Amino acid sequence: MGLETSYGVDKDRKIYGNCQVVYDGILMFRCEKKRADWYLKTLDKETGEPIGELMSENPYTVRLKFKPKGLGNHNKEFGLTEMANRCVSCGTEEYLTRHHVVPFCYRKFLPLSLKSHNFHDVLPLCVSCHDKYERNADKLKEYLAIEYKAPTNGETIGNKDLIKYTKIATTLLKEDLTKVPKSRVRKMKRSLKKKFGIDRLTKKKLKELSGIKVTILKRTHGEIVMSKVTDIQQFVEMWRRHFVENNECPFLPKNWSVNNKLEHNG
Repeated sequence: MGLETSYGVDKDRKIYGNCQVVYDGILMFRCEKKRADWYLKTLDKETGEPIGELMSENPYTVRLKFKPKGLGNHNKEFGLTEMANRCVSCGTEEYLTRHHVVPFCYRKFLPLSLKSHNFHDVLPLCVSCHDKYERNADKLKEYLAIEYKAPTNGETIGNKDLIKYTKIATTLLKEDLTKVPKSRVRKMKRSLKKKFGIDRLTKKKLKELSGIKVTILKRTHGEIVMSKVTDIQQFVEMWRRHFVENNECPFLPKNWSVNNKLEHNG
């Protein structure tokens, strides 16, 4: 697979680090090495010692030396077993990408408490399977665009009326209005006077009107959809179900489930 078909993804890229973080003999969670090393580099404010210590390099295991507020994924069905670095669809271990089951355009508008516990819905897909699935995902997005009246290109929110009048003022400032019918010019001036309650329309006033700042906001498709979704759990399960129905997924992580309950952080 060449660079043109691998989208720049390294052939031997790993999605899961599978490093272990433990406390008092309890496996709390698995994570990337960068996160595990954070505990080894962060110093306790009182003792000046690292808040974690390296217990083993194979598997890479860090023991916390402080009592955490919670035990992470302990006693949970998903998230503690070693995760395989292979495409969940075809099984290849090459050119892996992170696939967010709930597309980013929607996920970015989820509550922060949910986004911080999204590891269940981040799965490894090779670039080929990823590209193939995204075409099916686009079809679901098109359906949601109709269902939630959320154009895929988003919508513009602004004072279109005000924009119209600033354009009129700009037109009247032009030096050469000879090509514009006098009746049209008079009509434009009357409309400005009526709109802004002006008796005398000077050049200075026209400059002021043409320079009015008009704020135009653009709401994205995802923002509109998520503002109308009333059941986030159901919405997420819809995307999970769509993913497994449009892919052969014999290599899903152990205990991965369409019905996995979303967990709020705090």
